[in-house]
Amino acid sequence: MAEDLLFEIGTEELPWGAVQDGRVQLRENAMAILNRERLEYNSMEIYSTPRRLTLYVRGLSERQRDEIKAIKGPSKKAAFDEEGRPTRAAEGFARSRGVRVEDLEVRSTEKGDFVFAVVREEGKPTREVLPRLLEEIMRSFNFRKSMRWGERDFRFARPVRWLVALYGDQVLDFEFEGIRAGNVTRGRRFHGPSRITIKRPGDYLASLREAGILADQEERKKAVREGMEKAASQAGLVPVPAPETFEEVVDLVEAPSAVLGEFDRKYLRLPREVLFTAMQEHQRYFPTLTQEGQVAPAFVFVHNGDPRFNEVIKEGNERVLKARLEDASFFFQEDRKRTLEERLEDLKQVVWQARLGTLYEKSLRLSRLAAHIADLAHMGNEIREKASRAGLLCKADLVTSMVVEFPSLQGVMGRIYALDSGEDEEVAKAIEEHYLPRWSGDWLPETRAGAVLSLAEKFDNLVGCFSVGLTPSGSEDPYALRRQAAGVLQVIRQSGLHLDLEKALERAAGLLGLENPTAVLEQVGDFLRQRFRQLLIGEGHDYDLVDAVLPFALKDALDAQGRLEALAEARREGRLQRIYTGFERCFNLSRQGSERALDEGLLVEPAERELYSRLTWSQEPLRHYLDESEYSKALDVLLELAPYVDRFFAEIFVMGDDEVMKGNRLALLREVVSLYLCYADFSRVVTEGRGSA
Repeated sequence: MAEDLLFEIGTEELPWGAVQDGRVQLRENAMAILNRERLEYNSMEIYSTPRRLTLYVRGLSERQRDEIKAIKGPSKKAAFDEEGRPTRAAEGFARSRGVRVEDLEVRSTEKGDFVFAVVREEGKPTREVLPRLLEEIMRSFNFRKSMRWGERDFRFARPVRWLVALYGDQVLDFEFEGIRAGNVTRGRRFHGPSRITIKRPGDYLASLREAGILADQEERKKAVREGMEKAASQAGLVPVPAPETFEEVVDLVEAPSAVLGEFDRKYLRLPREVLFTAMQEHQRYFPTLTQEGQVAPAFVFVHNGDPRFNEVIKEGNERVLKARLEDASFFFQEDRKRTLEERLEDLKQVVWQARLGTLYEKSLRLSRLAAHIADLAHMGNEIREKASRAGLLCKADLVTSMVVEFPSLQGVMGRIYALDSGEDEEVAKAIEEHYLPRWSGDWLPETRAGAVLSLAEKFDNLVGCFSVGLTPSGSEDPYALRRQAAGVLQVIRQSGLHLDLEKALERAAGLLGLENPTAVLEQVGDFLRQRFRQLLIGEGHDYDLVDAVLPFALKDALDAQGRLEALAEARREGRLQRIYTGFERCFNLSRQGSERALDEGLLVEPAERELYSRLTWSQEPLRHYLDESEYSKALDVLLELAPYVDRFFAEIFVMGDDEVMKGNRLALLREVVSLYLCYADFSRVVTEGRGSA
């Protein structure tokens, strides 16, 4: 009968990233191995603490599922002679597969008839195969940072100290790298039982819980959250857990205890961002707020020690935070003695990239490029000046003591110091926003000047890096160019900017001093288009419609998206098929003629004269609707052309014997196709069903 499997890997304290990564790998690798080995089970659960990664498989079958394989052998011609008697090839194949010659089957394949041996592979007992599978699981981990210990070559995130391997109530006969598996796990390092016997897999969580260890990370999350809220609420405060800090803390403890600590009120003079960063990123503490939303001189920390010594532990954590905040206060005071503008000279000593110059040179480029982008987007002198000023100052906070100590505050401290020295509020905000978005799902610039400077930063980075060969390859993208390219489209959409990206990129190349930028600009343009394509398809747009508007993306990405959304609506309403049919009939024939010009005087038949007349009339409203971003109405212009195309093909024989008339009619069709292509490349549209990635 089926039994539960418990496999625990006990280690020295794992970094929180290794705990999270280990959980994912353990689940994926175990599932793949069990499925491959034909071992059926009801469910799989993964548990973890800093000292253990645990696989729990419920209802694991007692033996492998039998498998019937059809193994391909020689061709029928080689296996049987003209009289149908088996040859030596057939006899040898049957013998090698353990079947009788008369049991061989002839089956048809794409390459002809072949003989097959149908072999039934009987499943082995689970208990017999598990030791081999557990060893494979152990060797399947691939941590970003791993280590060897002792004299062995095996590598893991931290040294493995014990193994628990139970199938039902029986310990598996399993030894790995000199460690023999048993049914004894370890308790907390310094208090509580040091050894805990697990009689059956089902006792695992309860046995650890009794020793104060919460091995189920979901249970531990709940305990951390409830403990944190309880500790803060006792003082009338509200904890502010940053999601990433919370997840990290959960995987740094296995027996969580939450305690409220305090710090001197004088540190409240520091900006909120500095306080929160010092507590969260450096100490993994949770800041607190008063009921009115003000920062309180208190914090919650979660520890893994003995709750009986909470007061001692609290004092130690308060001392550590005090030192951190004292440093921050000193840095803040010293930094404010010089304005950001006064720090520009310091940027001359900081190299941004060896072949792309210093941060000072980059700041000058960003100032000029931001002004150019503002002009291209017709944003007016006020935004132009603010974006240019912000571009000049946006890197100056990188040489402040605060940012050197707390790198994640780059941009944030720029805003704070800019306001402190009397800079315009939007200029200050743009300094902070020019890094946005920093990751997928991050905030986007809220100010116009911030959006302009964010684009300038990304264009300078893209053109600069491509010009010196720092292009992304495989998983390597040290300058995050993929994210920045996607960020260009996100910023444009958020801010509603109609911007000629090609001209902006050309200006970026000019400011970088590229002598022959054509090849680089083509590379960057293709790179941006592909990132736009992936982003739009990832949002659920049909791949063929995305491809149809992609040629317009670099001229105006916002315009390209508007066309895309109108095409998608037309597809849902059934109008797109009618539009495409008209285009297709003209497109297919138009490619067969020469590139001769259309002669209106040679249009003699009513159907061709009407088509030409409607074509001429359609050009002005199509352009008007596109200029006014009325994309659905622009499509209607093409839709209304369809009856004239239908009549033309019903009454006109294009490919007649008269070469002059044929050439002129093909020229007319090319003119019609050109009108369609003003909206989108309809040759990319898939007409049967919905396009899919």
